[in-house]
Amino acid sequence: MTLEILSSDKVQVLEQVKSWREAISIAANPLKEQGYFQQDYIDDMIHSVEKLGPYIVIAPEIAIAHARPNNNVKKIGLSLLKLNQHINFSEEGHYASLVFVLSAIDNEGHLEVLRNLAITLGNQQTVEHLLNAQTSSEIINIFKGE
Repeated sequence: MTLEILSSDKVQVLEQVKSWREAISIAANPLKEQGYFQQDYIDDMIHSVEKLGPYIVIAPEIAIAHARPNNNVKKIGLSLLKLNQHINFSEEGHYASLVFVLSAIDNEGHLEVLRNLAITLGNQQTVEHLLNAQTSSEIINIFKGE
């Protein structure tokens, strides 16, 4: 399973949000609406950051929200909220403009998606293109390498 699971109906572009909690909720909403998981998975993602800190900010401007797999997750999924004004996940300055949500059904099935995402986001030029993109179709084309 590759990054093809990130489709334009799972990508949103907004100017800004009020908080990192809102960013996670909004980023997760397409997957929730499409039946990938229920609200408690979103609550778990937020609770994890409250408890463990901003570990989901994996690099400057990039956050990958996720929670432990549970019975309410039906499918492996990936969604993205791209913010034009980044949001701070901590007082220490963990900022993100690209807020991904990854849903996992077990401890291993999502690892290929995560690996492919890490490879893609490891390219600084790709990240710059994503940060400058203004539409979901632009973002999908960047992931497709177009």
